[in-house]
Amino acid sequence: MGAAMKNDDLTQADLSHLRVQDMTDAQRAELRRRFEDFVTRVVKRPLPGAAEKPTRVEKWTPGMKR
Repeated sequence: MGAAMKNDDLTQADLSHLRVQDMTDAQRAELRRRFEDFVTRVVKRPLPGAAEKPTRVEKWTPGMKR
């Protein structure tokens, strides 16, 4: 129970005041986990099997009508 409680405390801990060089291995692992969680929530990944469409870029000229 002590290890689980310690891990829960680490997930809620504020690590912003620490430098990575000064962190323990557990704190670095928690920082990595938070970063990976952030990336999976923010980065939009294509759906499996979805074909990639090439992006079409058109030059924009000010004042020119289409």
